[in-house]
Amino acid sequence: MFSLLSLRTELIFWVLAISLMVLTVVLWNRISAAKFRHLFARFSIIILIQVIFISALGLTINRAGEFYSSWSDLVGIRADLSKSAISTSALSGLTAHEIRKGKLLAGGSLIIKKIITGENSGVTDTVYVVLPPKITKELQSNSDFTQVKEDYRVTELFSGYPGVPATWIGALKGITTLEELENSHQIPQTIAIIPAINVAPHEDTECMNYRGGPQVETWLTKDMQLFAQRFIGIDNRPWSTFGYSTGGWCAAEIAVRHQDQYSAAISLAGYFSPAYAFGTSQVEREFLKKEYDLLRILKSGNNSVKLLVIASKNDRFSYGSTQTFMKDATAMVSIKYDEIPSGGHNISVWRPYVKTGFLWINGA
Repeated sequence: MFSLLSLRTELIFWVLAISLMVLTVVLWNRISAAKFRHLFARFSIIILIQVIFISALGLTINRAGEFYSSWSDLVGIRADLSKSAISTSALSGLTAHEIRKGKLLAGGSLIIKKIITGENSGVTDTVYVVLPPKITKELQSNSDFTQVKEDYRVTELFSGYPGVPATWIGALKGITTLEELENSHQIPQTIAIIPAINVAPHEDTECMNYRGGPQVETWLTKDMQLFAQRFIGIDNRPWSTFGYSTGGWCAAEIAVRHQDQYSAAISLAGYFSPAYAFGTSQVEREFLKKEYDLLRILKSGNNSVKLLVIASKNDRFSYGSTQTFMKDATAMVSIKYDEIPSGGHNISVWRPYVKTGFLWINGA
């Protein structure tokens, strides 16, 4: 009823905040005496008004960016997904029931949500599959993916931190954009795989494998490939990656480190060296810094992957890291660079460049 992302919840908080402020102004004379109980009442009301206004503002920002999907997600309490998860080792293929149960979009794409446990990583979380319009139409007649005649590409999409996979479907309008390009024949039919990257509550894992900790890189690579093969029926063709903010780092990191599985990557307002979660030991930081040094990896061999880097000069969060990486990496790997003329680090700035990314992927 009062969902974190619901407009009703946001409006209730704003109405409550404004009403309390107006009521305080109207009734201020009644609590203006110098007695202790009046002083306490004034102090309490001022604090309460500030808390409710800040909460309302936070709800507005969260609805715009879809950083947290639920109240439990916000406070770091994760539901026990293992009760409804299916291991990638036990997955069966697409069925007519799965196709009927999926969410059909106005443009013909089909969204299927699954909760799985990666057999290699041990991670349990959510992954969305978006089937393009023409393939959806074929599967509605015959759910056997091996009988699909339409050619396709595969792209793996990453959210930011904090963030949820559904941001690609909602606030960023990524799937709507993809669908429009497919239906206007500007790009081939493209299957999108959108896994959760924030698999540990309130911990920014940066899509890396931690020694003795979350194996997020394995979840996003080996487990997603197995999931796509066993559930959908995708073959061994190379994928592309596309991410924004932290997801931009993930897209570049995973494609560079797994060039046998990925042929192209797009970093939209991403950066090129990992940030570290609070509490990460110095020993672990040194290990991760060396292990995930993309320049070191690029120097070590022939590079087949192609990169599109989209950044804004006004984005202090990622611009410096991008320029440092570009300076050294351009000679080692194919990179196209697009600079956003204005705007900082937010979804409204990135949204128009989602189309740029999808067009580039299909020409890379």
